[in-house]
Amino acid sequence: MVQLFEKFAEMVEKLPTRAIVKAVQLERQMLETDLAQKRSVPMADARSIMAFCDFLQHGPSITRVSRVSIPIQHLGFYRSTVKRLVENGELPYQAGEVFEHSFSSAMLTA
Repeated sequence: MVQLFEKFAEMVEKLPTRAIVKAVQLERQMLETDLAQKRSVPMADARSIMAFCDFLQHGPSITRVSRVSIPIQHLGFYRSTVKRLVENGELPYQAGEVFEHSFSSAMLTA
């Protein structure tokens, strides 16, 4: 069975770079609706995706972001997505540094 994170990552990888931030915001809204309706979702994946959505929406524009705990398996995908967005001008250059601070290895979960 394909997990929530894998579906999310597959969707994001197929999108043109300019559409990623908006699509991720919509994904967050859908997750919030699922949780509000008490639908069953894998909570570790949901928290991780929502944290990444928050980062893309707010993190790059501020210099201090709270550190976030995410599964270690998600880090590489998030890192490469942020790099892709920065390289294509969708996020400011400092977003990569803010990402590394926010999603540091000290806060990873197994």
